Parts: sequence; C-alpha cells; structure tokens
Amino acid sequence: MKMKAISWFPSWCGELRGYKFNFFRDDLFAAIAVSLMTIPQSIAYSLLAGLPPMAGIFSAIFGTIFTAGFGSSRSLISGPSTGTAILIQTSIADILHTYYEHVPAVEQSGLVLSILMQIVLVMGVLQIAAAMCNVSKLLQFVSRPVILGYFGGITVAIAVSQLFAFTGIPNKANDDPILYKAADWFFHMHLVSWPTLLVGGVSLLLYLFLRHKYKSLPQALIMIIVAAVLSYWLNIWLGEGSVATLRDLQLPQEPWPQFTLPVFSLKLLNQAFPAALAISLLSILEVFSISRSFAAKTGQEVHVNQDIFGVGLANFFLAFISGAMPSSGSVTRTTLNVRLQAKSRLAAILSGILTGVILFFCWPFVRDIPFAAVAALLIATVHTLMDWKDIKLSFRATRSDALVFILTFVACLIFSLDMAFFIGIVMSIGTYLKRSSTPHLVEYAFNSKGRLMVVTPTEDVHRKVRIIGIGGELYFAAADVIQSALLTIAKDPNVQALVLRLNNVYHMDASMCLAILRLHDTLKNSGRYLVISGLTEEVWHVFHRTGLVKEIGLDNLYFTDESNPQFSTWKACLRAQEIIHKHAFSTSI
Repeated sequence: MKMKAISWFPSWCGELRGYKFNFFRDDLFAAIAVSLMTIPQSIAYSLLAGLPPMAGIFSAIFGTIFTAGFGSSRSLISGPSTGTAILIQTSIADILHTYYEHVPAVEQSGLVLSILMQIVLVMGVLQIAAAMCNVSKLLQFVSRPVILGYFGGITVAIAVSQLFAFTGIPNKANDDPILYKAADWFFHMHLVSWPTLLVGGVSLLLYLFLRHKYKSLPQALIMIIVAAVLSYWLNIWLGEGSVATLRDLQLPQEPWPQFTLPVFSLKLLNQAFPAALAISLLSILEVFSISRSFAAKTGQEVHVNQDIFGVGLANFFLAFISGAMPSSGSVTRTTLNVRLQAKSRLAAILSGILTGVILFFCWPFVRDIPFAAVAALLIATVHTLMDWKDIKLSFRATRSDALVFILTFVACLIFSLDMAFFIGIVMSIGTYLKRSSTPHLVEYAFNSKGRLMVVTPTEDVHRKVRIIGIGGELYFAAADVIQSALLTIAKDPNVQALVLRLNNVYHMDASMCLAILRLHDTLKNSGRYLVISGLTEEVWHVFHRTGLVKEIGLDNLYFTDESNPQFSTWKACLRAQEIIHKHAFSTSI
C-alpha cells in the first residue's frame, strides 16, 4: 500500500463539510472540559520538569493548536506530558552538572532556558524530518515491553520526585538516580512540613473522591481551588511561607509569551543533542501509540506520520517562545476529549484557545496554587502511565519480553532516564536481530508417493542426496550459523550432492552469498556437488550480480513454481542424481 504524502497545509478544514450545530456544541463542551483539565496539569508538568509554570501552559496552548491543525487525528490532544517532563528535568540537570557545575546560580536560570530552547528546536527539526522519512515504519522495531518498562520507570520517578513537594521535604537529590532520590527522601522524613502534608493529603483525597463520584466535573480544577483556599488560611494562621505556593517562584505579572529567536550554539547543540534525540523519540512513540489506539476505538483512519509532523511543527514553533516545554501526546486529555464525544479536530483547537483565555482571566489565582496540590495531582494521575493488562501479557508471552521489560525498568531506576530509554531501544533491536538471525533449517526427503516430507533430526540419514530447506532472512547475522550447519552436513561421507531449497528466504546479502560459495567450493574440492532449488526473482538477481550463477552453473539452479512449490526441488534432485551417475560412470571408465 502506498504511503500518503505529508501535507504542509492544515487539512482539518475539509472536516467542516457537512458540519452541524450539534457537532459544534459537542466540540465546544469537550474543549471547555479539556481546557479546565489542561491548566493544572500543565502547571504540574512544568514544575515536574523544573521549569516555570508557564512552560507547560505555552506547550499546551500552541502545541494543541498546531498538532490538531496539521495532524490527522480528530481525537489527539497534545502539549506537555509526564514522560517528556521528567526527561526534560533529568536531561537539563545532567547537562548542568556535567558541563556547567561551576556556573553561579544567578546565571543558571538563563542557561536553563537556552538549553531548553535548544532541545525543543532540535526536537522540532528531528520530528519533521522523521515524519518526512516515514518514521512510522521504524517504530515497529521498538518493542512494546520496552515502552511499558520505560513508562514503569517514569511512574516510579514521578512518584518519588513528587513526595518531596507533597511532604515539604527539601529535595537535595535532583541530579541523582531514582533509587538515590527515594533513599534521600526516606532518610529525611524527620523534616516533614505538617502544614504542607495536610494540604497535600486533603488535595489527594478530594481528587480521588471527585474522580470516583463525580466523573463529569473538572476534578483537578475543583481540587486546586480548595487546596489554594486551604493554603491561604494556613499561611495566615501559621505565618507566611508555612505552605509553599507558586507565588514563591516570582512569576511574571502577566502570562504573555515572550517570542525570541532561539540561541543556536554548536557547543550547546553537542551537549543537548542526545537528550533532544531521546525526548524526540519518546514524544514520537507517545503520539504514535495514542493516535493509533484511539483511532482503533473511534474507527477513524489516521496518518501517523502526519500527526508526528504536526507535533514536530508545534515544537519548532515553541522553540521561539522563551521557556516553553516541548509538546507531545497527552493520554489523559485525549481520553477526556474522546469520552465527551468530540466530533472534529475543532475541539482540540478550541481547547487550546480557551486555555489561553481562561489563563488570562484567572492568572492572579494561579499564583496562589500550592506545590503540594500539584504534587497530589501528579501522584493521583501517574498510574495512567502503567498499562497493567499489557504488562501481564508481556510476562506471559515469552521470557525475552519479560526480561526486556524488567531490564528497561531497572535501568530507569539505576541510570538517568534518557540513558535507560536508549538501553531499552538497544535491547529491543538486539532481541529482533537475535530472532531474525536464527534461520529455519529443515531437512526434507521425498516419500514413496513423491511428496516432500520433513526428516526428523533423530533419524539416521545415509542418503547420497540430502535436501536442506532454509527459511527466514538470510542477511549477514545469519550467515555464520547457516554456513556452520551446512558445512557440518557436507562433512558426511555418504553425501554426494546437496540440494538447497530456498523457497522461503528473504533479504539475501553478500555475507550469505559468500557462505553459499564456500559451501560450493568445499563440495567441489571433494568431488561432490551443490544444486539449488526454489530460487525467487529477488535471490536470482543477487546471485547474478555476485557471480554465483557462473560459479554454481545455470544448470544447477532452479526457479520456484508458486503453483507447485515442490516441483523445483524434485527437478533439482533429478539433476543431482544425474550428476552423481555421470561422475560414477566417468570414474568407472
């Protein structure tokens, strides 16, 4: 099937044909609900990334609008996500610790913004290029257990990092792996701020209650309002600063985005590129999985490369906004959008616009949101990253799937998250290469009725002509295995001719051709012969270009017949017996 070309222009306008007022009412209702969820979530993701609260909100506004406008999915809501937020935090902290450890704290805030803009710019360019290069075909090489293990590690990382804000314990282990952070929190539990813990506990319990009893209400917004009022009275009663709020971050007086040209530095690019690549891949995987899964539920046909292009374009635009986080797919907001039966991408575009409108009118209130409430929101929603059904299936499927999940998860706990992500991808590709490099070798023989049957390995074989069938991908990784097996068979003194049956082989390369050529030379030097059957057109062209047709001889090569797959093997066996008889006759003379 021919892939659709990437469209550089908004394609959602075509969906407005036949658009009805009832559709607009559903889209508007969904947009209002999504925007009310977006503001507290975006602030939570900003703080999780170690950035000002506006970083995630800018991403939610412009990321959602661009992705919906230039993507293909009617349901996808983009903006900041849990995975990208935690990777941004660890990546920037790692760059600062590695290259700018001695930079004064006053200068680090500007340096953080420069690194962030560099990462977002690179992400935008990489994602646009990936969409143009049909990256959706390459995503099949990243196994599901890797993604599940990685998100499992992110879940633990978020829960551990938010325990500090939830309990008011100072976080002194920002740059350390998850296990060290957990240990640091545990050994400093005596520093718990009881007013902060009270606000966090009330926020968590209230959110869980509302989510269970009143699913149609904006639970996060109600919880944030109650927490802000509670922290306000606690700060009056116990003294200012008893419960930390966003006001302590010295937020700007007005929530307007500051457009600026991103600082392009080769030095920063070299330092930030690995992190940008990891976050870009994670964002692509999130968009890919969310877009495909919700398309299956709604029955919509999506073009994943177009959705990735939309997110890439959004990130390229966000690179020109100072302090904006990168955009990715949001599971929770997309789920809400689908649950409220949004009819078109207009719902996502309206949600981005409404988020900006609500933020403008409610900005003074946003400054009084307590950190503990934001931490409670993240702790309560982080479990959505874990798909327990898929994890159970992975453990039941194969040992290698379970091992890949466990190793990826453990790597997240021990190493930095971007390093763990690459470790998971390497293991996924390594597992694929291991499986694909193990060829399927079967020995055949013709029975009394002239039908080809499989010879069991336990049978004693003393035939002059042995038929060996090879199946699978015959590229360089499989060459040594096949060559060793065939040479072992060729050492049998009873064998006078060997018939290779290649009906089910793919992707033959030079290494495999050299292995077959070596087998031919081994047999030829000992007065024996090689005949090949089941040649496909693809294998024939490789043989012809590499000179194997000339070396083996055209009379010893037989094309496959799809109407009768065994016929070419039967003719190859007759040819082998003919050669043996001729050799015996010439020797006797």
